[in-house]
Amino acid sequence: MFFIRLKHSHSHKLYLGCKCMKFNRGPHNRGKCPFSIDPADLMTAKGSVDDCVSCVQGQSSYLRSYMEDFRQIAFFAIIEEAPKYDPNHPSGASFTTFIKARVCTRLWQERTKLLQCIPYPHDTCWHTDTDDNDNPLLLSLMQEACGIENIADTVIRQLEVETLCKNLPHLLLELSELERRVIKLKFFEELNGVEIAETLGMSEGRVSQLKSNALAKLGKAYFKLGYI
Repeated sequence: MFFIRLKHSHSHKLYLGCKCMKFNRGPHNRGKCPFSIDPADLMTAKGSVDDCVSCVQGQSSYLRSYMEDFRQIAFFAIIEEAPKYDPNHPSGASFTTFIKARVCTRLWQERTKLLQCIPYPHDTCWHTDTDDNDNPLLLSLMQEACGIENIADTVIRQLEVETLCKNLPHLLLELSELERRVIKLKFFEELNGVEIAETLGMSEGRVSQLKSNALAKLGKAYFKLGYI
């Protein structure tokens, strides 16, 4: 069984605070993110660390409150991992690539931990104009519920996110093993359709079909259990 973090999501705006688009963020896409560090002076990574932290935080005010923690984690990762770099490693990775991978992985692991709980009441989130979102699963579930039952917006706003988060493991039992794997890869590990297809050894179209089926089942199960 796996747990998926949930946050409120209202839009698909591009995140311009870092050099990658919002839905392309994540360790799997770090190859496209610039990173600069001088092996002789590890503190030269400050600018890149700030970019990485900004990327991990996204537009979430909750995650932004942990900015200094993220920065410390990044620098600890650099200090701890720098001596482990092997220029003769078969991968041929440069020192910069090696450090970037370690920093990125550490930051996103911490982000996952922080987003496994929702520390604020849902009613204050629904009535804000800020883009406090980071995981599209909640939005997808709400859209699916709307399509199934044609629920009015006023009813959707009564959605108890805490309840959904608590009961999600139970709801996931409604899915087939393959559907659960697709949901896990898409919303927990944040892989895109192509990457999921490669991981599972199937076509991207099949992945899309499984994701749609899974969201439909989750939406129906959620509605049936009386959560909305």
